[in-house]
Amino acid sequence: MRSWFSFFLLALITILGVTNVNAEYTGTDCNPLNKTCSADPALGTEHTWLFNSTLDSELWDMRTGTLDYTSEGADFSIKTENASTLLVSNFYIFFGVMEAHVKMAKGAGIISSVVLQSDDLDEIDWEWVGYNTSGVQSNFFGKGNTTTSDRGGYHAVSNADTEFHNYTSYWDRDRLEWWIDGDLVRTVNYSEPLTVYGKNYPQTPCQVKVSNWPVGIMGQSQGNLDWGGGLVDWSDVPFTMTVSKIRVQDFSSGKEYKYTGRTGTYDSIEVVSGNSTAITQINKKPAKTLSQKWDDLGQGAHIGVYCGAAVAGALLIGIFVFYCLKQRRDGRLQRALNDDVAFFYIRAQRHGHGDSEST
Repeated sequence: MRSWFSFFLLALITILGVTNVNAEYTGTDCNPLNKTCSADPALGTEHTWLFNSTLDSELWDMRTGTLDYTSEGADFSIKTENASTLLVSNFYIFFGVMEAHVKMAKGAGIISSVVLQSDDLDEIDWEWVGYNTSGVQSNFFGKGNTTTSDRGGYHAVSNADTEFHNYTSYWDRDRLEWWIDGDLVRTVNYSEPLTVYGKNYPQTPCQVKVSNWPVGIMGQSQGNLDWGGGLVDWSDVPFTMTVSKIRVQDFSSGKEYKYTGRTGTYDSIEVVSGNSTAITQINKKPAKTLSQKWDDLGQGAHIGVYCGAAVAGALLIGIFVFYCLKQRRDGRLQRALNDDVAFFYIRAQRHGHGDSEST
């Protein structure tokens, strides 16, 4: 009952005018609608990243905060007041699929999010508000347009903070789809009133951005504070969002994506042919362990190493034995010298004593 009331409250807040408040965490370094920008490096393939070990820094950039890796996945933790975490892919997709397995962060005023966003601020969102652990929000933006706040959707999810769920965004030229655990929960078509008949439809190359951030801080509007569930209680840190894996599929297969004009439409994007640097990095063979290097050696090399080790071992044993014998010999000599000294000393003492008596 509470979860449906929460959905109703969230919908009411949206109608009252909540804007894209995570813009601080999903901004753009260069907007190609305003000036000439560098081409976007493409993913150009499909790949799944497991988040239980260190991510490749050539493919992912940790902009704020740090990740704590566990056997379950990567913890995006807010550990101090007003801190945040933001992970950004160094690659882009030009239509495709993004699948994230997530446990949201629990806590009033805390927002967990996994989004696709382009340089000209097209955006496709999954967002979790920390006070409601029974649901997730879907949203989208076109060219950063926040003049209306009627694009959000609200979807029930059980135990979103304690159980991993599969949140998948499907995105092509014709439609947007949001899926939860294999079930389609929402569809938005390219040409419909909600997208202003395509004008506000996301359609330019997007990066993956994963963040855990506080909206419940001083300075936010009352509408945004209500949306997030009020101010953050910083005595409850840490606030942790966990990601176990992310799968990304790029529907294009080029080297990079280039804006050829300033319309922000999909037909203004040039797909530059060639292999992407992301594919090269993904297919790069990892550094071999000592065990793997040993296995790569032939049988003759193994025998040579064994023989060399045996000779080295024999030499070490010989040196050790020689050292022990030398020490033993030196010890005998020293004992003999000590005995001689003692003998002459005693003899001298006796002679001295005899001389004294005769006197």
